[in-house]
Amino acid sequence: MTKELVDWSEPVLVRWMGTITRENTKATYRSGYKLYAFWTGKTATFLIDEALEDRKRDPREKTDVVKQRLINFYHWLVTKAPKKQAVGRGKAELKSEGLSPKMAHCYVSAVRSFYGTFDIYVALKGRSRLPKPKVLNKRLIVNNMEVKKLVDNARSPRDRAIILTLFQGGLDVSTLCDLKYGDVAEGLSKNEYPIKLDLYRPKTGIEYYTFLGKDSCDSIRAYLNDVKSRGLKHMHNDPLFLKESNKALTKEKLSPNLVQTMMREIALKAEFIDAENNGRDFNPLSPHALRESFGSIMINKGVPDSIVDFWLGHEIGEMAEAYKRVQYGDLKRMYVEHEAFINITQPESAFEQKVRAELDKQNRELQSIINGLISENLELRERTSKAEEHIEKIERNLMSLKSMIEKLSI
Repeated sequence: MTKELVDWSEPVLVRWMGTITRENTKATYRSGYKLYAFWTGKTATFLIDEALEDRKRDPREKTDVVKQRLINFYHWLVTKAPKKQAVGRGKAELKSEGLSPKMAHCYVSAVRSFYGTFDIYVALKGRSRLPKPKVLNKRLIVNNMEVKKLVDNARSPRDRAIILTLFQGGLDVSTLCDLKYGDVAEGLSKNEYPIKLDLYRPKTGIEYYTFLGKDSCDSIRAYLNDVKSRGLKHMHNDPLFLKESNKALTKEKLSPNLVQTMMREIALKAEFIDAENNGRDFNPLSPHALRESFGSIMINKGVPDSIVDFWLGHEIGEMAEAYKRVQYGDLKRMYVEHEAFINITQPESAFEQKVRAELDKQNRELQSIINGLISENLELRERTSKAEEHIEKIERNLMSLKSMIEKLSI
């Protein structure tokens, strides 16, 4: 039925789709609109004509047809809309009825965007406000040792590097897939820790930077060595993380969907989730969960919210320029000071730290004594050398005096 009603070559739909730049957003909005077309049984042109006609009416005669449709559409989405589940490539079957409130909100926003293209705006406020969705599918927030468990269950150097780059850099999956070899090449060649990543998020149109700690740098280096051993060499503009096809690496970049699938397999293997995603609609330990975990750890350990938002590529207004140009050194120092909390190397116990500190102290004292002895030894050697020179001079003078006495005796 939706195929009969939705003709994407229809001028009003072409115009609407032309205002959307991101492909993921287009796909989501298309899905929402298809359901709206199915529910209303109306074509896109009819819906716009209907709304424009209603807007022309006297306020006493207006029916607010779009507002009423959107409210009723929302309630249909959460109670009756078909909920499908993929069962194979290009195939799906009906799982149940009723979408999540969050998805219903998303699809209503899609339809509002459709109307908004033609200056038909609907304010869903007051008594018309839609119920606020309850967060049912919360992502897991993991600590550094739990990330280590994920890394230990990864099947390849590439996957281990991906996990640590997502976690220690706070990257979203799209930014990760867009990374180039040139983004890390210089830092790796200089053995810098942490490496600075200069980034751009198309979603927000924001330029920013974040850092990669020692663990992620070491894992990337191991991955690059693995790539080299398999006969491929990264060029400056090559994707950093390469796609595998039949266990062979290609120069194609990874897609976000492939990273999502990889993360789910690892989360299953590490027993963080079960085959049913712990009862959730999506994997709670997705790539975005690592990003959120990075932000949560840094904020809970005292890094100001605005700095964490900057590292994550969020909009923070004029402060971003100060961080980009003036306070780079301060931000790097702050990252280094908090790197221990996102490091997957087993931290030392309090006793081990105390013993190490005492040993370091004793080593410093011993080195100070050795340095003093070396200095004294050098001084003694110098004094001995001078004394020997003086003795030789006296001996020469005595020999000369003795020779003179012998001559006088004759």
